[in-house]
Amino acid sequence: MLTTRMQVQHIADRLAGFPVEASPRFFTQPWLACWNAISTASAGSEQDELYRVTSGLTNQKEILQAILGTRPGFSPEIPSLGDIGSTLPAIEWVWKDYIPRGLLTILGASQGSGKSFVGLDFAYRIIHNKGFPDGAPIVRPGANVIYVDAESVPQIMRERANYYGLDQSKIYPMLADVNDMLDLGAVKYQDRLTEMVAFLKPELIIIDALSSVHTRGQNNVEDLRTLVGYLTRLAGWANCGVLLIHHIRKPTMGNKMMNVDFGMEDLSGSGYITQQARVVMSLRVVQTGPDFDPNGPRELKVIKSNLGAYPDALGFSFERLLPEGAKLKWDGKAPQAYREPTQLDSCKEWLEDLLRDKPSGVKVSELLEIGYEEGYSRPTIFRARRELQSHIRNTHGRKSPDNSWQWSDQPLQSTDEDE
Repeated sequence: MLTTRMQVQHIADRLAGFPVEASPRFFTQPWLACWNAISTASAGSEQDELYRVTSGLTNQKEILQAILGTRPGFSPEIPSLGDIGSTLPAIEWVWKDYIPRGLLTILGASQGSGKSFVGLDFAYRIIHNKGFPDGAPIVRPGANVIYVDAESVPQIMRERANYYGLDQSKIYPMLADVNDMLDLGAVKYQDRLTEMVAFLKPELIIIDALSSVHTRGQNNVEDLRTLVGYLTRLAGWANCGVLLIHHIRKPTMGNKMMNVDFGMEDLSGSGYITQQARVVMSLRVVQTGPDFDPNGPRELKVIKSNLGAYPDALGFSFERLLPEGAKLKWDGKAPQAYREPTQLDSCKEWLEDLLRDKPSGVKVSELLEIGYEEGYSRPTIFRARRELQSHIRNTHGRKSPDNSWQWSDQPLQSTDEDE
């Protein structure tokens, strides 16, 4: 397979007498005719044959100029990674493992799950040097933050900023013109955001939400290329974080959107959006009890990273403020999702309650009889015993007929587990 430039170079090299290894089957017209003409020409008549074979062609002049204007023996310089490595900037982070600097990050979630609250929480941490939720330090404490508010309801942002006691002189909302929709696909809004970035030098740009800042929708790849291409260039030029808040598709009938543990394929719009982001985070409500609670704890986790290992998921809940309002309270670990209790779970609860009620202990034979009446088999009771073994001790040794099981709130150093 030969490109047009390669075909022309081979012809120019052959005309100059350079040895050329090339197969005619990889040439296309009109270069194939030129190659065959000079390959079969007698020595010294190659150029005459080239003129002859191209005579009568409407673009003869352009063909001859392309061949005769090519420097024989030329080969392009193709730098290796080793050649350019020293000129490439290192990967930097606004928030290590979560928000890269100079690249795009997506935060995906359903409506009502707290995406905008999370974005404002990040802004608060940067502006007030509070550290990120996992303890990572703020690289540029006190830096400005730009908040592109596609919904154009700045009073909501102000109310939440008041909950945090946020220095509002450091956060700059970008709003649509009166009676207009904010469209970052439009040149006027791109220019406005670019000028804001140039003057404010932000540490983070939050775009809330991606589906609302593009009037042509999220599924037209060509239109998205223009928008996402602009945002990618902006992030690189400004060398800051760009956080795109994004929605997920509606799940199947019967599922609650807020607690769907979703993947990349569940994000709305064309897959081109997530392809261009270097990090994608998901946010969801975690159901921790038998009934779903929309005010329940949340899980934030990375579901795509092109830049390293995936960090552990984080959790937060809404801390109610007096007399009104709320802010986020982060936990070191993500909340554990509720699962229906098994018979073993039920047996463990029963066994712990029974032993707590009888501090002196319960003989094993008596315990098995009580358990049988409660519907627990001997194997199930002994499995429960094994899982609780750090809190249950034998009073006389496990083979003694007088042995009892006794509960201890303090974990035991060692156990002589019954079999």
